[in-house]
Amino acid sequence: MVTSRLERFGIPRQDIPTLLTAFRDNVSDGLLTRPGIQEKYTLDRFAGPFTGTHNGRTDEVLTNIFYSWASDPDHQSFLKAIVPPSTLNAIIRLHAAADLSYPANVYTQARSMRRKFYMHVGPTNSGKTYMALRALAAARTGVYAGPLRLLAHEVWERLNKGQIVPLGVDPDADTKPDTETGIDTTGVDKFERPILRKQGNQKYVRECNMITGEEMKIVAEDAPLISCTVEMLATTKLYDVAVVDEIQLIGDSDRGGAWTRAVLGLYAKEIHLCGEETAIPIVQALMKETGDELVINRYTRLTPLVLQKQTLEGDFGRVQKGDCIVTFSRTGIFGLKRQVEERTGMRCAVAYGRLPPEVRSEQAALFNDPDSGYDVMVASDAIGMGLNLYVSPVS
Repeated sequence: MVTSRLERFGIPRQDIPTLLTAFRDNVSDGLLTRPGIQEKYTLDRFAGPFTGTHNGRTDEVLTNIFYSWASDPDHQSFLKAIVPPSTLNAIIRLHAAADLSYPANVYTQARSMRRKFYMHVGPTNSGKTYMALRALAAARTGVYAGPLRLLAHEVWERLNKGQIVPLGVDPDADTKPDTETGIDTTGVDKFERPILRKQGNQKYVRECNMITGEEMKIVAEDAPLISCTVEMLATTKLYDVAVVDEIQLIGDSDRGGAWTRAVLGLYAKEIHLCGEETAIPIVQALMKETGDELVINRYTRLTPLVLQKQTLEGDFGRVQKGDCIVTFSRTGIFGLKRQVEERTGMRCAVAYGRLPPEVRSEQAALFNDPDSGYDVMVASDAIGMGLNLYVSPVS
């Protein structure tokens, strides 16, 4: 695979075995353990087990190290004796063009200021996002960026309806909380008044536009707030407050680059990162590159989540109100739904990945409402993002 990649990148086929043999011999002679070589080739960025950090892409990591070696000025005299100068020049030009040893420097506007980051980390249903959204609702200009159109749409709708109580404003005493939300915003103030209102209030309304890969909703050309999916996030516009949701996806091999771009490139004075604890080491490492300030706020689950000590042993008559049963296929979901309803007489809400986002949100709302008649949730692992379950344990 390395050979074919090098050929696709313009290295003449006849020179590849010679170069790879020389590289192998240098590595065998201790090249990668020589003093100063780790910093020179940024080897520390490849530290850790390949099967985790690099998702098994060992050859890609080695290809990067190979290009650093072949472009190293200290090796040019030796290499020119075994391959044509034109081959080395091609490698050097490609290495320079693709060099992202210091990716933070790509974002010159973000580097022109010292930004302040707040990380809100905790498990699902811990309320880790509500403070961030309150800061956004109070900001003169701002942006929300999330992983799903569902979440971008929800934030857009609630800001325009005035359902999010801005930071620094006391919630009304007689408001009712909104439990029909996919955002992790469970929270009340010190007087037990809800932060996320079921009904909007005109005094909290903020004009907000929405941009996703599928659609745009423009409330006003000069709306001060934007809600978007993270891939649509603009890094050249100055914001007072930015909220980036599900920050743990920064480690995802497919979409993680969008969250990395957000952390390195957001041109914002105050940035809130919401998600799981696992993202902290990655963000801390990026902060060393950017020199920005980082404050970490940790949250605990507000409602109990209990994994049963015993299985149901095939007896779905033992399922109780408030239980969530997780399976991993659409067929399995509807099979379990039928069995639970037949054995218990309770009705089941369902959630799975290919269900339209609005329908998934409605199903979660039914499950969360103790008076809806839907007492059990049967779902795939789609409940792990964009849905908050408020009622009781998971079986």
